[in-house]
Amino acid sequence: MTQPLWEQLDPLDFNDGVFYVPATVELQPRLPLWGHPGEPDLRERLANDRPQGVAGEKLLCLLCMRHRARKGLPPAPVWMTFVEGRYGPMFRHEDGRSPHPEHQPETDTHKALKERKARTWQSAGGRVEVEVWRPRARRRPDVLAVGPVLTVAGEVQHSVERERKIQARQRALRKAGDRVVWTTDRNAEDIGFLHTVPHLSVPALDDHRLYLSQNRLEIGAGAITFEEQKCGWADLWTGTSRCPVTRKSVPCGRLHLYPTFNPHSYSRKKAATTALFPCGPRPHLDHLLEGILHGSWLPYRHRDRVTWVPADAHDQLVAERGGNVEFAEAGSLADRRDRTAERACERRFEATMDQGSAADVEETPACCGKHLPPNEGKPITLACQLCRNSPTYYRRDELTGAGR
Repeated sequence: MTQPLWEQLDPLDFNDGVFYVPATVELQPRLPLWGHPGEPDLRERLANDRPQGVAGEKLLCLLCMRHRARKGLPPAPVWMTFVEGRYGPMFRHEDGRSPHPEHQPETDTHKALKERKARTWQSAGGRVEVEVWRPRARRRPDVLAVGPVLTVAGEVQHSVERERKIQARQRALRKAGDRVVWTTDRNAEDIGFLHTVPHLSVPALDDHRLYLSQNRLEIGAGAITFEEQKCGWADLWTGTSRCPVTRKSVPCGRLHLYPTFNPHSYSRKKAATTALFPCGPRPHLDHLLEGILHGSWLPYRHRDRVTWVPADAHDQLVAERGGNVEFAEAGSLADRRDRTAERACERRFEATMDQGSAADVEETPACCGKHLPPNEGKPITLACQLCRNSPTYYRRDELTGAGR
């Protein structure tokens, strides 16, 4: 009896794709042409090759089979079906398990933006890897670029996603690199779910090939420059003319950095002498990506939104408005604090008591052990327990007749 092909496969010898039994090849849906550039009609062939799943036994999930092998479990086939769903093509488990992200083919726009980021970083001197597994992050960033100074994980987000999922992925990808940059082709009014992570928005183009052929993709949201103006200038971030340092309506008379959409503030910015993608009339994607890889653009959070700012303005912004890079890359609006379940009033009361105790400890001298009855109208020095038990020690309320 002939041994089934799935029993002969060692899933540890493959990547994280889907094994197509009739063609005896591994399909990697996240790669161009599924990892087989010499077979452009492979997807059409697979779509017409029915039945699949348990009935056809043509598609094997190598990820699930690898998981069993690493746990020391006996080999067992995990059959899949290729479907064209409402959210795009995908490989679905026949046993009802959720699909793996690695097995969900990407849209043409997603692939084009990912290729643009990889091409830009590689041209800027980075060592680029696509869809590579990062053990510390337990994720596969779309693009990973290792530059001379920083390691940057790049994500492309073409569709709307839940904000919590974006934040969770942001926190995980921080472990894969020094920086994380999200790129989307959605309009500035439609990217609220990306506001809490460092992001860049480019225009939505009708043809995905334009993302690779256009010389410059202007940034619609996610990056801003600054101009130095005297205190009292209209602040785009706060919508007021209050001083960004004192928060008062009375000008302090000093110069501050104010966010601006003035294109001259960007075009006057001096790019690095070695910059392959220099400044243009407006911020554009390649210049920002090169600057992020080389550390000349840093993420900064103001209130509930993260934006990329020039590194030469970052220190002054932090000094005037607070914040830091870690806060901008946290992926959430506030740091999580694990505390026991208690009422807000109890937390406020404890904070007040702690502050009072600290003040008492700082202002109270050590007890000498020879306290006399205090004079009226003078503050009482806190005594140690031994002096309080002494018959010569009296409390102020005993002298004044006040109740205990």
